[in-house]
Amino acid sequence: VGDQDEAVREILARAAVLAKADLQTEVVGEFPELQGAMGRKYALLQGEDASVAAAAEEHYKPQGPSDRVPTDPVSVAVALADKLDTLTGFWAIDEKPTGSKDPFALRRAALGVVRILIENRIRLALTSVFAKAFANFKDGTDQSSDLLAFFHDRLKVYLRESGARHDLIDAVLSAGSRPISPLVGEMSAKPTEGGAVP
Repeated sequence: VGDQDEAVREILARAAVLAKADLQTEVVGEFPELQGAMGRKYALLQGEDASVAAAAEEHYKPQGPSDRVPTDPVSVAVALADKLDTLTGFWAIDEKPTGSKDPFALRRAALGVVRILIENRIRLALTSVFAKAFANFKDGTDQSSDLLAFFHDRLKVYLRESGARHDLIDAVLSAGSRPISPLVGEMSAKPTEGGAVP
């Protein structure tokens, strides 16, 4: 996204500003399940760019394992920013999932980031993203390593559900803090538990 022209930057900025605007409406207050869908409708009614309207709805995706990930570049950027901001914010105040408790759906958010990166083949160095994010908090505590370990756990879940062998998953993830998408690319030529190539 950083190399796009000024017009695209303006669209991204506008999408980020309007992404949660519908949460203030009475419709979404009464029917929370319409969040995003109403945002898209309101944006289109206001004459906003189609990508801005799409991002208002799609930045919540994926909301579960069967939900598709966003593919429009603006929606992808807003979805990643929203999820990564949520995760770094909760880590900064030491509110992390414990055992079966995950009241803020942080595991789902992290798995959403993993899926968006993999399915859109995006290279993103999460460690540098985390470091910049944590630098914005008052106490300045950098929890990048802990959050990266959490992401690796989510990536393991994703790969296991895709049928990858446990020993190969551990071998690939032992490489450290490399971008997720290339790591998964290394798995693609390796046999799965059933002997097939994923």
